[in-house]
Amino acid sequence: MTDNFGEEDVLPLFETKTAKGRAAYKLYCLIVLFGIVLIWAYRLVHIPGAGERGRYAWMAMFFAEVLFGVYWIITQACRWHVVYRYPFKDRLSTRYYLIQGQISGVDIFVCTADPTLEPPLLVINTVLSVMSYNYPSHKLGVFLSDDGCSELTFYALLEASKFSKYWIPFCKKYNVEPRAPEIYFAQNTDLHESNFAQEWTSVKNHYEDMKRRIDSAGAKGCIPEEIKDEHKGFSEWNSRITKQDHQSIVQILIDGGNPQAVDIDGNKLPMLVYLSREKRPGCAHNFKAGSMNALIRVSSEISNAPIILNLDCDMYSNDPDAIRDALCFFLDEKQGQQTSCVQYPQRYSNVTKNDVYANVSNATIQIELAGLDGFGGTLYIGTGCFHRRESLSGKYYENRRLEWTNVKDNTKGRTVEELEEASKPLADCSYEKGTLWGKEMGLVYGCSVEDIVTGLTIQCRGWKPVYYNPTKIAFQGVGSTTLDVALIQFKRWSEGMFQIFLSKYCPLIYGRGKTQLGAQMGYCIYLLWAPVSLPTLCYVVIPALYLLHDVPLFPQLVVRAICIRFSMRTAYSIVEDLLCGGTLRGWWNLQRMLLIRRTTSYFFAFIDTIYKQLGLSETSFAVTDKVVDDEVQKRYEKEIIEFGSSSTMFLMIATLALVNLFSLGYGIMKVYFSGQEALVLFMVQITISGMIVMVNLPVYEALFLRRDKGRIPSSVLFKATHVNENEKLAWIGMFGAEIWFGLYWILTQAHRWNRIYRQTFKDRLSQRYENDLPGVDIFVCTADPKIEPPMMVINTVLSVMAYDYPPEKLSVYLSDDGGSDLTFYALLEASHFAKHWIPYCKKYNVEPRSPEAHFRSESEEFEASQAQHLASVKKLYQVMENKIELATKLGRISKSALLEHKGFANWDSFVSQKDHDAILQILIDGRDAEAKDIEDCRLPTLVYLSREKRPQHFHNFKAGAMNALLRVSSEISNGPVILNLDCDMYSNNSQSIRDALCFFLDEQKSHEFAYVQFPQNFHNLTKNELYGGSMRVVADVEFHGLDGYGGPLYVGTGCFHRRDTLCGRKFTKGSSMFEWKGSSVPRTGESVIELEERIKELASCTIEKNTQWGQEMGLKYGCPVEDVITGLSIQCRGWKSVYFNPERNGFLGVGTTTLDQTLVQHKRWSEGDLQIFLSKYSPIWYGLGRIKFGLIMGYCAYCLWSINCFATLYYSTIPALYLLRAKVSDQDVSQRYEQEKMEFGAISPMFTILSSLAMLNLFCLVRMVTKVVWAGGFGFVRENMGLQILLSGVLVLINLPLYDAAFFRKDKGRMPSSVTLKSALVALSLCTIYDLLW
Repeated sequence: MTDNFGEEDVLPLFETKTAKGRAAYKLYCLIVLFGIVLIWAYRLVHIPGAGERGRYAWMAMFFAEVLFGVYWIITQACRWHVVYRYPFKDRLSTRYYLIQGQISGVDIFVCTADPTLEPPLLVINTVLSVMSYNYPSHKLGVFLSDDGCSELTFYALLEASKFSKYWIPFCKKYNVEPRAPEIYFAQNTDLHESNFAQEWTSVKNHYEDMKRRIDSAGAKGCIPEEIKDEHKGFSEWNSRITKQDHQSIVQILIDGGNPQAVDIDGNKLPMLVYLSREKRPGCAHNFKAGSMNALIRVSSEISNAPIILNLDCDMYSNDPDAIRDALCFFLDEKQGQQTSCVQYPQRYSNVTKNDVYANVSNATIQIELAGLDGFGGTLYIGTGCFHRRESLSGKYYENRRLEWTNVKDNTKGRTVEELEEASKPLADCSYEKGTLWGKEMGLVYGCSVEDIVTGLTIQCRGWKPVYYNPTKIAFQGVGSTTLDVALIQFKRWSEGMFQIFLSKYCPLIYGRGKTQLGAQMGYCIYLLWAPVSLPTLCYVVIPALYLLHDVPLFPQLVVRAICIRFSMRTAYSIVEDLLCGGTLRGWWNLQRMLLIRRTTSYFFAFIDTIYKQLGLSETSFAVTDKVVDDEVQKRYEKEIIEFGSSSTMFLMIATLALVNLFSLGYGIMKVYFSGQEALVLFMVQITISGMIVMVNLPVYEALFLRRDKGRIPSSVLFKATHVNENEKLAWIGMFGAEIWFGLYWILTQAHRWNRIYRQTFKDRLSQRYENDLPGVDIFVCTADPKIEPPMMVINTVLSVMAYDYPPEKLSVYLSDDGGSDLTFYALLEASHFAKHWIPYCKKYNVEPRSPEAHFRSESEEFEASQAQHLASVKKLYQVMENKIELATKLGRISKSALLEHKGFANWDSFVSQKDHDAILQILIDGRDAEAKDIEDCRLPTLVYLSREKRPQHFHNFKAGAMNALLRVSSEISNGPVILNLDCDMYSNNSQSIRDALCFFLDEQKSHEFAYVQFPQNFHNLTKNELYGGSMRVVADVEFHGLDGYGGPLYVGTGCFHRRDTLCGRKFTKGSSMFEWKGSSVPRTGESVIELEERIKELASCTIEKNTQWGQEMGLKYGCPVEDVITGLSIQCRGWKSVYFNPERNGFLGVGTTTLDQTLVQHKRWSEGDLQIFLSKYSPIWYGLGRIKFGLIMGYCAYCLWSINCFATLYYSTIPALYLLRAKVSDQDVSQRYEQEKMEFGAISPMFTILSSLAMLNLFCLVRMVTKVVWAGGFGFVRENMGLQILLSGVLVLINLPLYDAAFFRKDKGRMPSSVTLKSALVALSLCTIYDLLW
């Protein structure tokens, strides 16, 4: 600087003041320290001798008190030397702000990672708030890093760039605050001034329009084509891009150096850049740290401002002058040169009055972080922080001032496209290879709290951070509104910080000689959050449990010392919190959350960190959800704690709360009956349990009293409680289980008592009816093109179109409940390919007739002519497959393909899966003489249907789709026989129709038969059927038994129906054989288009209103197993069904390849069957007198699958527990499936139950065997407990694959470590609690 500014030039730009009252606080610390040492000394001297009661508990309490004492000493670092900073913005303006050329440029980094958890509207509100700073716009550069690589986020930012032309001048003209539009427009604004009111309304309308467009795109999940044409940036997204696999994307949406980039008032706009760094599956992306480092490099190529502000995407700017405050610390002539960063506190806009989840600790913000600043050890907390670029770039401190006037302007002479292309390599995966990025440069990698460890390394390079807590909040974010999210967030923080403590970056080692001891201790306060959970758990659990055993743990001297220390610390804590602006209830909420965090988040973080240190898992990063539903928000605003999920942390909370509640009740009873002596002995233990009970009052309310969705789930209550049953109750329970098993076994004998087997004579059928066969309509149902790929669907369609059956008598209908133009496109392509495929199949009599299955199974040698034909057809199939797969990857149909067929006109920008008109397209009209294949033979009819769906109408899932098909097909072909198939169940036998017709056309029995059910077989089963997918006993034995009583269950696929039975017709005795002649719809002069338009109404939402559809007609509604209940109702109308299990499988589908899929599938089946049993359609009363008793029993055997679990669980658990009372699914998934290794790779509650039961039996068995070996008593055990040991042993043997998955396997199909850990804890807890209570 020159001397032109006079005396003002030497005045500091900020001052630092030391907090008052530190002498009194230090006296308080000495008194507390004396009490701590006194307790330590007494505990150490009076350890109970060997064999005395409570010896180990005494030692555990000593351990806890030593850790608490040491931790308390460490925490004094943040209160010993508290300082506060005060900037002088007026002096800054006088010196620098009026000289435009000397203003420092500022780059602002905003990071987002997931458009679902962090909605685009939330993100752009943060972006718009920082674009509107009271700072020269040409000196601002705003960079958004999108680690989710979402074109929705890019689209939102593009819309924000347009809206900013209105928003920024409005903000600066009227000095509005805050400058996040969503927050600003939500508050009450005085609109009395007409000019202001007019502009306010105009800008708000612009914002609402933008918001509506973004919400619309988000609801559809894609950007309309007309919008994509507006900006070149959308071309970066193609079919190959996924969140974890894409190239670098850099798009400069506003070029701040372009004179044309101005707002509506002609003022320049800030630079605005979108960045999504490259990601590849084989490259570690290092979470937020990697994103920040990419931003540092890319921004250096574009704007290269010497000051950087980084914000989380939910942390909008609340103070338009925040930059100027921060610059006072960087530009101060005496102290500014050493400043590395200016950290603002993390505040939240949605915190309730009493801060129910303690999102903001007033003492931490106003005292602790200011105390660390006194030692030069302010933490960098990852958001709301202004950095000096060179400190982030790995430079060591040099005693020189911040240079901003000589910053190279990279934008001059370069176009936007050149800047973008030059920046992209800087965001590539390979750029950091062989460099110091992530080590000495940028943010440090390898830790989930990259911000803390980065701040520490910068301080150790000689820089000093500054903590500034302004009176006016500078940044506001979104705090946790549910307990689950709050605990997960603190688990991630404490886990990451404990990792730092155990690494080479431990401040006591890495910071020694580089930072002050007070700063090192200050870091350790937070880095030791996780291990401090251990003494907390000791204090929460041990006094309560030993109170139940009448063992005192607190002698009189310890009682006095603890009471004095507790009283002083509590009083100081309350006063401190109230002085910091808190409330008494807010302080109480903070104490509750500290206890909850220490016993859950910190404890699990401690375990997971140890697990990672042993190399058993890797670092992960959890993005917390920023969106809550309205009910949760209302409960949060009422300060009602949100539980609402079956989290393991909630299980821990509930268990500890109940243990202390039981112990408190017992302690009070003990004092009541034993008098003064018991009160003296157990006062502290009773007091501790009482305090914990008081803290946990909301937990008890959520467990027992609340009825809203935020209560603690009953499953958590069940796990957290332990019923102290005696041997008599256990014996009665086993007796009840065995009675159930016996009764259930009797039910299952209906399947085996009267088995019959069917055989057909297709040659006789041909002799009698070949020229007069009935029409057959085939229904194929699909619902989601992602889960049920279009290629799989059309393979099923092509397999049934190629049946050995007169094509003019065949009509194939595809019901697409996904309303997908991709599925329609695939079917259109299949209609072209069918002209080649069908004649090939019939000419060479190939089996199976699904192209994919046929090409996969071809192994025999063919004659030259067939080989040539096969090669030709296979090539056509591959061309079709490539076209469909390309469209599927792109997520859209090419424009040229859209012009091929009129049907695509049904899809427009308003169509969504749950909201669209009925779509009906006849792709092949089988009655048209011109509809022929390449051999000039007729083709079957082929129809696409997607029934109408509206959000306000319930669509009844597959049953609704089938009923729509029944109505539509009745107007097109009206085949008297209907075959329905799932879309993955292709026809494996081209003669299946003829097999079924042998039953329907038999002269003696046909009039009785409603449907012919084929077994459900799968083509991808392993040799030994790892997951029991085929249910071979059901298919080969049980259904034959049901057939003996009048028919098997209708299982929803592979079933031929008589149309009239599905339409509600009752069976009448004496009726003649099946009549099918004259059932077809007569041809009129009506065109295909006219026919389509006329019968669309039959697939509308309202057609079934006030009719019997879903009740007496069609498939029944209201049950997830609509097939079973429909079959039962048909049989109860007098009809019989047939089960036919041919030697060659009639149909083959895709079986489940992971255990998770198998369990979910069986859950749905058993849940639906139980609903039937509990409804008016229960076979016991609905079928009584209508179907044979054996068939009623057969239905009940399946309907009671769910109920069977209670006896099974009892048998799996109780014998194992009572031993304690003795006196002595991608490619890797497919490969593992083929190797018959069970797949446990998902974190499923079902796996937790399975694993817990397995662990329980293993622990109990090992303990029992150990007792026998070391204590003897083999004869007693053999005589009294042999059966229990045998049962546990059998269960252990059954669960060997589970132990293998939990402890030995290293592939991705292993049991997740979290599930193993939870299961071991649950099993050990059950054993321990049971043992203690006995």
